[in-house]
Amino acid sequence: MHRIVMVFVGLVISLAAHAGALDGFTDGQATQALKTALEQGSIKAVAQLGKPNGFLDNPQIRIPLPENLKRVESMARMVGQGDKFDELVIAMNRAAEASVPEAKTLLVNAVKKMSVQDAKTILTGGDESATNYFRQNSQDALRLKFLPIVTRYTQKLGLAQQYNSLAGQAAGFGLIKARRQYPGLRHQ
Repeated sequence: MHRIVMVFVGLVISLAAHAGALDGFTDGQATQALKTALEQGSIKAVAQLGKPNGFLDNPQIRIPLPENLKRVESMARMVGQGDKFDELVIAMNRAAEASVPEAKTLLVNAVKKMSVQDAKTILTGGDESATNYFRQNSQDALRLKFLPIVTRYTQKLGLAQQYNSLAGQAAGFGLIKARRQYPGLRHQ
């Protein structure tokens, strides 16, 4: 879950960064220009990520297999079991794609409540300043919105069962440490 939120916030920031330089603007104009760029970036990010293959087809944000399953994936592929791992990756990314549309209102609201000081901090604070702003002003709300959607979607796709089955098989061969249940997307 954490990975979904952070990837989403990062994409919003990168899209908004294309807004251009704000030299020569008053504080109010610079703040409004930044707000507009971030709002448009939020809307565009939601549109890109919240569609089929929004996560899956983008190698920079695609949610990979959990680390413990990556170790057994190549061996499983050698014995013709690679499709199970592919299905799991697809299911995890579909769950993320299904949750993204809920972020639009939260991100736009975070932008709207931005103060002149917040804007100055983002503009002068370095590469992480906008990410930090969104993290402070929307991460918890995004997590609360995303969790029920991701949970419903993972249940619908049988994601926990897929994971548990693959992990159980790998543990049975001594390839990974046995786990009792699906760890959830919050660890991504």
